[in-house]
Amino acid sequence: MKITQKPKWKMIFIAALCLTGILALAGGSLSIYNNQAVQRGVARNKDNESARFSSNYLQACANGTATYPSRTITFSSDTTADQTFEIYVYNYANGNENLVSQKDITYTMTIRFEGGTKDSYTVTYGNGQSKTTTDQNLTCTIPNMTLTGRTPQQHTYSITIPAADLDKVQITATAVPNSVAVTNNQILAAVIVPCTGTSEETFSYKGVFTDASAGTPGDYDGFNYEVSISGGKAQATITWKDVVEIDPFFLKKLGMEKNEKDILSKKTLTFIMDQSAGTSDYLIPFYIKNKNEISKKSWADMNSIITFSAEQQS
Repeated sequence: MKITQKPKWKMIFIAALCLTGILALAGGSLSIYNNQAVQRGVARNKDNESARFSSNYLQACANGTATYPSRTITFSSDTTADQTFEIYVYNYANGNENLVSQKDITYTMTIRFEGGTKDSYTVTYGNGQSKTTTDQNLTCTIPNMTLTGRTPQQHTYSITIPAADLDKVQITATAVPNSVAVTNNQILAAVIVPCTGTSEETFSYKGVFTDASAGTPGDYDGFNYEVSISGGKAQATITWKDVVEIDPFFLKKLGMEKNEKDILSKKTLTFIMDQSAGTSDYLIPFYIKNKNEISKKSWADMNSIITFSAEQQS
């Protein structure tokens, strides 16, 4: 009996060793996969949170940005009556209430008037509340406005100007969170220019690394790259080198998942941006493929790794 039992125990022991090796291998693979998922999740989560603080006219900008994008609102050239327009601030991604912020966003709305014909202006908001400019800078400051998280929320700010202000007044509006950490260091801002139909719109575009305010490229596993246009509609093009890769979820956001293979192969993405449709700015995650190469780069160098251009369309 003992002679016949030994081989069985040997077989069990060998099987146990094999099973242990398989589990170790699987565990190592799982660890690598989870580590990559965590690294990729950094940029993706940051993108989601930032994109869920948006506006019809104001654009997402890195906190501390010195120059704000321009937004043109066109009115009839033969108008003689007062003109009213509304600024909306949302706690969800542009036009998509399904992508709502999970956190409360409390912010201060500041609206400043320059170059107009009046000595004071009034901004109406909330349930019929109003605020009139009282200082020499013609500025309305409305603090502690809260967009409650987990459900789609919208704040409306109504501004009325006389017809004489058209083509003259510039309105600088900012929505600055009390804690910019909630929006990944992003604010909403724009210089709004109400004009007549005969005025020529000023077109501009830019692409910036929103993480450049802290650390060096080598400190990150991925980057948020912000692209924006002002002054209408444009065909935008982003190109990147092989040391980074664009987030495939952004391609799905644009409805380009069918062309994903070709886009990733050519490392070029072309799409339409439209101010009137609320798609004049995007925050795009890129992930690092070659960490050694990126660690040698400065933020200025990164402008040759990822490039952005836009051509205005009529």
